[in-house]
Amino acid sequence: MYYAIKGLVLNAKIQGENDKLITVYSYEWGKIQAVVPSAKKIAAKLSSATEPLTESEFMVFGSYPVLRPKVTGANIIENNTKIKVDFKRNLYALYAAEVSDKFAPFNFENIVKYNLIVRIWQILSICKYPKRALTAFILRFLKLSGYAFSDYLRNNKAFAGIGIEKSIERLSNCSGDNIDLLEEIEEEKIWNCVENYLTNYIRRPALSVFLEKIGE
Repeated sequence: MYYAIKGLVLNAKIQGENDKLITVYSYEWGKIQAVVPSAKKIAAKLSSATEPLTESEFMVFGSYPVLRPKVTGANIIENNTKIKVDFKRNLYALYAAEVSDKFAPFNFENIVKYNLIVRIWQILSICKYPKRALTAFILRFLKLSGYAFSDYLRNNKAFAGIGIEKSIERLSNCSGDNIDLLEEIEEEKIWNCVENYLTNYIRRPALSVFLEKIGE
């Protein structure tokens, strides 16, 4: 059966000789995996629409999303070119995609999460402080996933005495449009604490290691 869905490509990897397996956060079904046949061939028209950090409309074929439907057609909605051509912004956007993948269950639709991922990619393309924007995104995504860091701070002594509670609250409640206007935010402290918190539930994000190596 054919379905038309809208989705955000979180990651992609080669499957077989020419096929590609993509993880998509779809508007209709939540997180799914889909097979893109022959996507690695140079002339494959599906290739660009199924690259990570791309929002696309997909035509898929399959009996049910859990069974890895096959992508038969795709049109790009938003290519997010500004973050793809900027090395550091691209890394931050991929980090957001990795966190989204790790904390999103398969086949569980959540429009709020979908829009939040769309928004962080938009903000990362224009903001002055991308690391701050990414941190705010992680805090919100964790809360939507039932892992609110602010609750953990109140109930756990692991970060006692660091004094970042107010900064966490301000950052969590700040709109994307105002992310660059925040003052007196203990950005590095918050980032380090949030990264440590993530490892309670998932393996340290691969992009985290790379960001550390380049001094970010």
